[in-house]
Parts: sequence; structure tokens; C-alpha cells
Amino acid sequence: MKRVVVLAGGYSTEHQISLASGRTAEASFIEAGYKVLFVVLKKDGFWLEDQFVKLTDLGADFVFNAIHGSPGEDGHISGMLEVFGIPHSTCPTFQSALTFNKARCNEIMRTAGYDVPKGQLFNQLPDLALFSDWKFPLFVKPNRAGSSFGVTRVEANEELEAAFNYAFSEDDEVLVEEGIIGTEVGCGVLRYNGEQPEAIAMTEIVPTEAKFFDYKAKYEGKSKEITPAQISSEVAEKISRISTTAYDYLKLEGIVRIDFIVTEAQQPIMIEINSIPGLSPASIIPQQIAHRGWKLSEVLAQLAEESMARNQAKKIS
Repeated sequence: MKRVVVLAGGYSTEHQISLASGRTAEASFIEAGYKVLFVVLKKDGFWLEDQFVKLTDLGADFVFNAIHGSPGEDGHISGMLEVFGIPHSTCPTFQSALTFNKARCNEIMRTAGYDVPKGQLFNQLPDLALFSDWKFPLFVKPNRAGSSFGVTRVEANEELEAAFNYAFSEDDEVLVEEGIIGTEVGCGVLRYNGEQPEAIAMTEIVPTEAKFFDYKAKYEGKSKEITPAQISSEVAEKISRISTTAYDYLKLEGIVRIDFIVTEAQQPIMIEINSIPGLSPASIIPQQIAHRGWKLSEVLAQLAEESMARNQAKKIS
């Protein structure tokens, strides 16, 4: 029986969300017939139940990285696993770090011809007069954080200072972007058997008690998520093509979710790439997999087997 270590927790504000994602992955791997160890990362190290452990002592055939935020989503965990030669579920180190850094990722995607919002990065509170010619609403967000922690939708200049302070509580870099008005759509992407990446499905996100898809909308039932998204087949095809080409262009791995705003002109604008999307019952990817008629346990098992096979091929070569 192959041994899978599910890593969850971490020491960002996404700790609890990560635990929920990890438990979903744990149940799926057990269903698929693996021996599963649920390991929680805390500030003082890795813990298996109430025992401090070293990852290299666990005999893992595969590690499923369910740590949202730092250090799971920013490349630190994948780098460590690659040094140890342990196959894992997420993108390589550079790709993880890049997609976690919203501003730098957008710069690269913009240069490559992808439509992304107008934005600027700050490491301190700027002269707020700078934004007098920007198109409101603005989104002020931590450059390196997830789950909408620290994000504010700003409707007027006088709200900016508080929004910056909130974002700086999560990160020492703050990204300000012009808001795109339209329909928010999340597209899951994965790759099977070395084939071309495939769009799983598209989910329309409609906040019901918030101005945007913030933490409460995501995890406290304050939104309506519609799979498949209520968009035209032409727009769906466009999002699918953009998502899969971006996945290929950046050389991503595992399950990724790419988020868009579809404008009134029916143009999808890419707003974020999530390299470790949530797997909790409130998350989008499980809904999309169910919509396709797939079983999450089979999808995760397939990804694990492919990762182990690639790792073995590297050792042989």
C-alpha cells in the first residue's frame, strides 16, 4: 500500500482553511486505497497527531500539499520536497512563488499578451493623490496572500488609507488594481497522462451579502456559486483556451484555478492564478469535479500516480 502524506496547516491566516482542504484530501486518498498520514505544519514544525515528526522519516511515496498561503503556496514546501526527491501535488518552486506573487505574475502575463487589470505595487503608503486619475472602484490587496484576507474594495479616495493599513497587516507589499466590472468566473485546470491541460469546469461566483468574493463570501455561505457558469458558449470557450494556454505557458502542475472577470463586452480579464485552490466542502474545485461526473478520489489518485511515475523516471535517467 502506497503511503501518502497530506500536509495541511501552515502559519498564515489561511491555517484553518488549509486544515479543511487537507481533511477532504485525506478522505479522498483513503477512499482510493492509500495509507494516509495527516501532517499539520505549525510554527514549530511538522506534527502527526500529537507527535513532532520529520517529513523524511515518514516514508512518503507522495505528498499532497494542502497548505494555502505561506509556506505551502509560495514555493517553500515544493522546493523542500524537490530537494528530498519526494513527489508532490503542486507546481515547481519557481511557478509556485510566481503565481503567489500577484503583481509579478500579472507583469509576466501582461507581457505575454494576456488581459489583466491595471495595477501598481507599493511597499509603503503612497501619496493618495496618485489615484486621482484611476478608475474606481479599486481593489487594495496584500501582494502575497490568499482567501481574500486583507482585501478591500475601495469606492472613494478617502477609503484608501484604511485599506492600505488592512492590506499591510497581511503583507509588506500591497497591490492596488482598478476594479473590473462584470461577472466573476473561476476555471479549474489540470493535466492528465502528460496530455494537454484541460479545463475542468467554470463556476460563476455571485456574492449575495458582500461587494466582492471576500472571505465571508468564500467560506461562510455569503455567495452563490453556479456550476456551470451562466455564460455563453463563446465566452466559456475563450476562458477555457486562455486558462489552458496560461497553464502551459507558465509550466504549471497539479490542479490550478484561474479566476476571471467577464466584462459587459464579453471579454474575460484574468485576475488571479491559484496554484493550491481550496478543497473544502465550500470550495469551487470539488464542485467542478462533481459537475464533470468525476470522483475526487480518482482525480487525486491519478495525479499522485503520475507524479510518482515522473519522479521515478527522473531517478532512472
